[in-house]
Amino acid sequence: MLLPGAIMRTFFLLDIDCFFASVEMALHPEFRGRPLCVGGLRTDRGIVACPNYEARRYGVRTAMPLRSAAQLLPDNAVFVRGNHRLYGQYTERVMAILRDFTPDVEQVSVDEAYLDVTGCLHFWGHDPRRMGEAVKERIRGECGLNVTIGAAANRTCAKIAAGVGKPDGLVVVRPGREREFLAPLPVEIVPGVGTKTLPRLHTYGIRTVGDAMAYAERHALADERGPRVGAEWLRTLSLCRGIAACAVPSDDGIAVHDHVEKSISRDRTFGEDTADRAHIEATLYYLTERCCKTLREDGLAASTVTARARFADFTTVQKQTTLSLPTSNEEDIFTAARRLLAQLVPAGALLRLVGVKVSGLAASEGAQMDLGITPAEKFGTLHRRLDGLQARYGYDSIRWGITCGVTARGEEEE
Repeated sequence: MLLPGAIMRTFFLLDIDCFFASVEMALHPEFRGRPLCVGGLRTDRGIVACPNYEARRYGVRTAMPLRSAAQLLPDNAVFVRGNHRLYGQYTERVMAILRDFTPDVEQVSVDEAYLDVTGCLHFWGHDPRRMGEAVKERIRGECGLNVTIGAAANRTCAKIAAGVGKPDGLVVVRPGREREFLAPLPVEIVPGVGTKTLPRLHTYGIRTVGDAMAYAERHALADERGPRVGAEWLRTLSLCRGIAACAVPSDDGIAVHDHVEKSISRDRTFGEDTADRAHIEATLYYLTERCCKTLREDGLAASTVTARARFADFTTVQKQTTLSLPTSNEEDIFTAARRLLAQLVPAGALLRLVGVKVSGLAASEGAQMDLGITPAEKFGTLHRRLDGLQARYGYDSIRWGITCGVTARGEEEE
């Protein structure tokens, strides 16, 4: 129920379907209808950055080793290494189109954006479906890309609607119909319900969002705190109950029930097993840089850093540390990751893979504790300017010296 005088907000979550693969198919029509994997050639030792839907029908998934994907796919399958500079240009084109429909566009990744269309719906007869169809048609016509749109009164419900609508769908959840829409969906569709939380929910008979909402209503959440129920489990129940209600605008115009991602990680599989410490650390910095760019795009800072390594015999080790202050700057996160890696990997050991993960995420404003301009803030300003240059002219247009020997391509990510 809305407060007196409040305006029901309408949010779109727009997701470009199989983004990297879709760009390749837009540029190469001969690829359409064939299984396609972006990320490397079929004999490379890397991973699949993005399979198209034809490839997914054979069981290929993002982050699967390329050689495993090649074994699943027929001989006519296409494998390409990809061009991230080109993908960035397509992202800019899509975002420019979205800003023609509403000024309130929040890009959250290279292929996703939230749109607050509350103030623009009157141009479309207050019909989000008409507006969504116009957005889809324009992007298809000007960029050759299919997109899926979820529309709802709060952002989380819009994101779930987009997930249900894939591919090339448009799902509108009308105000007051949130519970009806969400109840039959599997609970793992809720953002943040992962491999650790899901088995615990199943233990209590919670398999759908409706089950979670019913459980939350039967039990006072405050009484459920204890060793058998963790904070994430409680958060999931609360979120399920919250997104099923009509969103109530807050004083600053931001919808409630927004979800903050739990972690961001990047891994790189080397072309050949290596013990070259300089190359390993250069790759680690590059991966750290990719994590930090995502943090800055999402307005987040991380307080925990995890370094990960996989040896030539496929043994995997990892170690984490907590920073004194949350940050989104490469300098602080890389320093911690390099120290952890030195503890994990003996000198001369052959590595197959290296990775970094940042977690303990919070809004970046919480990281600015001191008055005045701190060195961390100065670096943060520099990094944001570099992000803008690389987004406009490509990653290779300006790079830190340590990463010059590292080829920019798709990494495994969470």
